[in-house]
Amino acid sequence: MRLLLTGAGGFLGSRLLSYYREKYEIWAPSHKELDLTDAKAVRDGMGAFAPDAVIHCAALSDVGSCEKDPGLSAAINVEGTKNLAACAGERKVKLLFCSSDQVYFDGPAEGNYGVNFFAHRENEILHPIPVYGQHKLQAETLCQRLCPDSVILRLTWMYGELTKQEQDRGKRSLGEILRRMVREGQEQSFSTGDWRGVTDGNTVVRFLEPALALPPGIYNFGSPNCLSLYETVRCVLKPFGKEKLACPTEGNRPRNLCMDPKKAIAHGICFPDTVQGLSDFLRSGL
Repeated sequence: MRLLLTGAGGFLGSRLLSYYREKYEIWAPSHKELDLTDAKAVRDGMGAFAPDAVIHCAALSDVGSCEKDPGLSAAINVEGTKNLAACAGERKVKLLFCSSDQVYFDGPAEGNYGVNFFAHRENEILHPIPVYGQHKLQAETLCQRLCPDSVILRLTWMYGELTKQEQDRGKRSLGEILRRMVREGQEQSFSTGDWRGVTDGNTVVRFLEPALALPPGIYNFGSPNCLSLYETVRCVLKPFGKEKLACPTEGNRPRNLCMDPKKAIAHGICFPDTVQGLSDFLRSGL
């Protein structure tokens, strides 16, 4: 199989390239090699490589950067995806688009009434608050319209072993933060108003292959969770007697990003829950 992989310099894309490069023929162009915002360049690149499938990880994913420069976010996260989807649709190539749980940070649902305590499903009508979530949702719609064979994966925040380059760039991994807390006895603050799943990046990588065989549609793709980030960390640290190192903070406005995984499970893709996954990661590095 010939795969076009975008975003191979990022957290997920780099791990996908490393894991699958011996099994598949992968073209993983850098931004200089393929500017996704240039429709002609995308068309020419896909024509020359002729992929059997496209895995689209490239994004401007820093939420703060998207808020500061929504024009740049729109160019990369919406127009870039549109160009890929249009070419994939024309060539009848399967497109696997990496979206985000940020589409579930919903204004009307959470507005003045606090967080609604439920796990989000893929068929909800959404009104995301962050620019990043808005643009990811727009990109999802374009994928479905321009490339009907699209598989859209709504990903959670991910953790894993960080390379030196990632550490130097200031990348943060919740798993490694927890390891440092246990080893060094460091206190750390976590939000009591942030409900979300957090997923081992290596598990996501392994499940990307079966995801290529999924029927077209949208899938919640990551570890489920029904706890706040603060409660999650306390549960993970408790077996080590370190739960008091987790300090509560109210942080910003409450948000519920918890996702219902039943649709993916029905197709044999079953992630461990967030506490179990973090616990396993923590034990493996101590």
